[in-house]
Amino acid sequence: MSDKRNLRDHKRRLLAAKYELRRKLSKAFCQDPDLPYDMRDKHRSKLSKLPRNSSFARVRNPIFSWISISRCFDGHKEIVLVATPKPIEQR
Repeated sequence: MSDKRNLRDHKRRLLAAKYELRRKLSKAFCQDPDLPYDMRDKHRSKLSKLPRNSSFARVRNPIFSWISISRCFDGHKEIVLVATPKPIEQR
């Protein structure tokens, strides 16, 4: 399941990089109050026609947290560091 998620995220990153300039230009034109309304509206429609997955807001940034797990066996204590994709609540 995580491979599928990683592949989807990778595709989103590629799309975001591909459409980054177009998206930023259209956003800048939409937010410029000095431009006439019809021109801003035209750029707003261009922005809405871009793929949704090309937005950087849809790209996921993985959060890794390190937790230490101590375990004892045969009288020896071992501490293991584990990276988890989501923070684990400490009790």
